[in-house]
Amino acid sequence: MSEGSTRRQFIDRSMRVIGFAGIAGAAGLLSSRVSGDAVYQIDPFKCTSCDLCRTSCVLSLSAVKAVNDFAKCGYCMLCPAYMDVTSQPDEKGIPAGKICPQDALKRRIVGKVDEEDPNNNYYEYYVDEARCDGCGKCVKACLPPAGNGSLRLEIRYTYCVECNECAILVKCPDNAIVRVPAPGLTPAGSHREEANA
Repeated sequence: MSEGSTRRQFIDRSMRVIGFAGIAGAAGLLSSRVSGDAVYQIDPFKCTSCDLCRTSCVLSLSAVKAVNDFAKCGYCMLCPAYMDVTSQPDEKGIPAGKICPQDALKRRIVGKVDEEDPNNNYYEYYVDEARCDGCGKCVKACLPPAGNGSLRLEIRYTYCVECNECAILVKCPDNAIVRVPAPGLTPAGSHREEANA
């Protein structure tokens, strides 16, 4: 293996560790939002974006959402997590299809627009959580070598109804759902009714 590949792998692993530490830290900061000693979260090292988060959650729209780590994102014109690069190109030669079936991954231009050459434009990609169903298709498409691995799945506490045993945890084939400390957190009450309906 070349020295460059080893360095890239080291940086990628380091960023994942930092991201997971950030998730745990965010759980601590949200200590006024979810009850109990710990809350469920997705370990990005184990998650394979298998789509069971979308179908297993007790909510009609899963509490699992895709999240973009802007520090790792390449701000690319042709983002493999946003565009289906195998789809038919539009009149400008850009793939017309999108990866996300819910159209939850959005983009906005960053900086000055180059009208003559759209490939010189940079975009910030973000997730519309109201549309995201946690399928993980964008996360899979963002993995190296095509992407930078900046997208990951997270359980969002503002949606979580705090099941006695997380339905996603039970179905996860990769044991990627873990408990992280979060003393004194309480879930958003507006989402409880949906699970009981």
